[in-house]
Amino acid sequence: MINGARQDTATLEKTLRRLEDLTAALGSASSPNASEAARELLELVLDLHGLALARLTSVVASAPDGGALTEKMIADPYIGAVLLLHGLHPQDPEVRLREILDRMNLEWAARGFHVDLLGVASASARVHVHKNGTAEDINALRREVEDVLINAAPDLDDILIEGLESGEAMRAAALES
Repeated sequence: MINGARQDTATLEKTLRRLEDLTAALGSASSPNASEAARELLELVLDLHGLALARLTSVVASAPDGGALTEKMIADPYIGAVLLLHGLHPQDPEVRLREILDRMNLEWAARGFHVDLLGVASASARVHVHKNGTAEDINALRREVEDVLINAAPDLDDILIEGLESGEAMRAAALES
């Protein structure tokens, strides 16, 4: 089951990257009319799907067991991604980040670090990484934390990570204060 979930996630990520690539390619199409028609078609299909999904989530939420159904929907990586795409995800980014940090900090603690969520603004989040002597590469650690948080809240524009500055940056900061 875990391998299936990883494969689903990899397939989803590949599909989303391909959608981004194809959307970007529309702008460089040789025929401006064809490019504009394709872009409009894509927007109309997305709008239709968004409206249908909004109604569906409303129906689910009003059902007697709507809370449980909603939890199942957002736990599915494909459904969660589509709800995010349309701005319909029922959890705000802060809730999603706190949930993923609760799960990941269990694993990360065994590796000698943990991550605290310092705050979430309208388009960004700020976290602090606390290292307990881990010898892991700082850049690899930063990428891992960024990837986990971006996957949980792709609707945020920026995730600021504190606590993983290089030794020189930390010494310079200490000298300035």
